[in-house]
Amino acid sequence: MERVLVVDDEKDCRYALADALRAKGFNAEIAENGREALAVLESQPSTYGLVYSDMRMPELGGIELVENLAGLDPTIVAVLLTGQADPRSPVAAMRAGAFDFLSKPFTMSELEISLARATERRHMLVRHENDRAGLRNLLDTSEAEKKRLVTRHEEERQKIFVSSIRAHARSIEAKDSYTAAHCDRVERYAEIIARHHGGFDENWIFNLKVGAILHDIGKIGIRSSILCKPGALDALEYDEIRAHPVIGGRIVRSLGGLNLEPIVRHHHEHFDGTGYPWGLKGDAIPLESRIVLIADTFDAMTSDRPYRRCMNTDLALAELENHAGAQFDPYMVRVALDAAPQLDAARLEHSENGKREYFSSSF
Repeated sequence: MERVLVVDDEKDCRYALADALRAKGFNAEIAENGREALAVLESQPSTYGLVYSDMRMPELGGIELVENLAGLDPTIVAVLLTGQADPRSPVAAMRAGAFDFLSKPFTMSELEISLARATERRHMLVRHENDRAGLRNLLDTSEAEKKRLVTRHEEERQKIFVSSIRAHARSIEAKDSYTAAHCDRVERYAEIIARHHGGFDENWIFNLKVGAILHDIGKIGIRSSILCKPGALDALEYDEIRAHPVIGGRIVRSLGGLNLEPIVRHHHEHFDGTGYPWGLKGDAIPLESRIVLIADTFDAMTSDRPYRRCMNTDLALAELENHAGAQFDPYMVRVALDAAPQLDAARLEHSENGKREYFSSSF
């Protein structure tokens, strides 16, 4: 079981978290601030797999601690914690290199989910480092072995990147239980539509899938009371919701060297120009955004909500067809209709798997 370092300047918090980790079988140790934690990690850099640290601490905060981890051991996985209700905190954690983010107080279920995913990422990073070591010995291997190692290294690199972006996307879904696994489903539906269309290379499809996973990341800046409101939003609340594509576009700007900002920023534009945030029309809307909008809407209609039951695939596709040319790109709606069997199979698979697939690492 992984060795975990718990870092928090509040005594009760660090001891409670350490006890909870030990109860789950982890070897948990404590440090009372970032400076003490950094000293421990510098003296034993390869003995800790996970670090759970508070963000705001005297002397050295969690952000600064995380920024130092990569130079000590790139396989250490960091999760940052905060009790401050600041929507900028998850963004700061992400940019510092943290894998995940938890808001205090968190439930035992949220901690268990975080631990499972952090441990999975730790194992992936260790494999990645082992592959890198193998790559350094390529001069002594055959050409076939070189190709195999390079291919595996690239696959692991992509898995690590996708694992990271899923963590950030799910920081939004954790605010609203009814949207659990939403990003996974939108990614899957968008890929089905793109592959059924044909003619796109794998790099384009990879970019589309990452954009689909992160399409709602801007909701990190929206109050939970609005995201989870059961009734209609008032004008001010609706304006706040409409800001999330722009916020999201800024967050993903230059992420991983991919061109994600246009996909995220324009995934609520309508084909007839009545969407937001810019009111783009027709082909002026990025094709990826048009596909994500169809996938997003299909998922919304085929998922249960507190105020209505879900539609089946045929009814949802009929609704897309009714709004083709207005809300949706009519040509891509036709592609989606032609891909009905694949979409229905994917919908049923997600429905059967439920939350068991919420933290799947497959891509």
